[in-house]
Amino acid sequence: MKKLVIYIIVLAFMGCATPLSKQKFPRDNVKDITVGKTTQRDVYDTFGEPIYHGSKTDDESWWMYIHTTKDNSESLSLYFDKEGRVTDFLYTPFEKSLKEKLQASR
Repeated sequence: MKKLVIYIIVLAFMGCATPLSKQKFPRDNVKDITVGKTTQRDVYDTFGEPIYHGSKTDDESWWMYIHTTKDNSESLSLYFDKEGRVTDFLYTPFEKSLKEKLQASR
């Protein structure tokens, strides 16, 4: 259920005019995130400052990264415990539909 809520939030944020990113998103580093081991510092050093962040409870915070290019978008949402370790995360790539790609090429 938590992942469904995150997915809906990501779609809502992506509907807003997210500026196109000029730098490459380090998607290959997502596989290195380990629940219970990876820390906020590790995430910050790899992905930089999150575009959104907040607290779910006094003991749990979340960060969100959204990367948008002309051809696709991707998001990374992470939850952290009070010690700053990842408790859950969701990486979601979104490719434009074929129709959108064809319209963009005109």
